[in-house]
This record gives sequence, C-alpha cells and structure tokens, in this order.
Amino acid sequence: MSDFLKKVRSVFIVDEQSAETAAPAASTTPPPVTPAPAASGNPDNKFLEALAAALEKSNQEGFDYLEFRQALKNLTGMNLDEQTAFRSAFGTASTMGITPARLLESTQHYLKVLSAEKQKFDEAHEQQRARLIGNREAEAQSLEKMIHEKTGEIARLSREIEEHQAKKAEIAAEIAESTLKIENTRASFEASYATVTEQISTDAVKIGQYLH
Repeated sequence: MSDFLKKVRSVFIVDEQSAETAAPAASTTPPPVTPAPAASGNPDNKFLEALAAALEKSNQEGFDYLEFRQALKNLTGMNLDEQTAFRSAFGTASTMGITPARLLESTQHYLKVLSAEKQKFDEAHEQQRARLIGNREAEAQSLEKMIHEKTGEIARLSREIEEHQAKKAEIAAEIAESTLKIENTRASFEASYATVTEQISTDAVKIGQYLH
C-alpha cells in the first residue's frame, strides 16, 4: 500500500482495532430463521480500501479535497468545534492558492470517481445475483407453479373421490334393497313350494291309506 493510499485510508477508514472494539460480541445463539430477511450493512474496510484506491488513482495534482480532508484529520483531538476545524484546515489550503470554489470542484471530482466505482460494483453485483440467485428464483417460481397446479389437481381429485364415495354408498343401498327383494321373493317361493308339496305329500299318504 502506498503512503498516499495509507493516508486516504486513514481519513476514511475506521482502524481495525477500533472497529473490533466497537463491534458487539457475537452471539452463540443462532438467529431465528425468517423468510426474505431485509438486507443491512455497515462500512466495510475491504470496500473502503477499494474506494480509497480509486481515489488515489484519480488524485488531482497539488492540494485538493483529499489533502484538505487529511488536514481536518490532523486537527482531531484538538477539541475544536466543527466550523473552527474547517476554517483552520482551509487556512492551510489557502496558502497554496486553493479557494472554496476550487475545493468544492474537487469534491465533485471525487464524487464522480466514487459514482463510477459504484456503477462498476452494481454491474458486478447484478452479474453475481443472476449467476447465484437468478436460476434459483426461476426454479422456485417453477416449483410454485407446480405446487399451485397440483394443489388444484388434489382439490379436483378430492371432489371426485367424494362423488365416487357418494355414488358407492348409493349403489350399496340399491344393492341392499334389491337383495332384500330377491331374497324375500325366494323365501316366498320356498314357503309356497313347501306349502304345495306338503299338501300333495299329505294327500298321497291319505290316498294310499283310504283308497286301498
């Protein structure tokens, strides 16, 4: 890392040791699983260093906003109010011919540099999202469609099963009714048959008894 990049890093990036001290202790309890959690983030030294490198690469010659920012950083710890700190830092800049307008122009230059870095990041982010998530989202949508279709199919089959069960019960009742009628007819025939055959058999006995 160049000396200049170290300076840029020092005025924008939280010292790692301080960051570690400020960071809350990691919980050993796993967080509850929630669907589609909202994204959140904090300044990350990895990204801040990448942005600082981009600023270094586009650093303007002479004293500009980055040097002004370093001058402000150097005043840290002097218990100056914000306005006094800015005026004191600008006092150094003015000795090098820097005007407020030139300083503001310099800030716009670096904002454009950072905007270009953001655009590159956004493009890389979209490519990564398409590669890692896009296909999975399409798969999830396909599965959702299949679930919807099969849920409808289950509902249709459930209705058909209920209709079949009702028809089966109706047929069973008809079978029972028809069976009763048939068996009643058979019983009536057998009773009639028994009556007639008994009568004939009785008469045959009496013929043999009385007519010989």
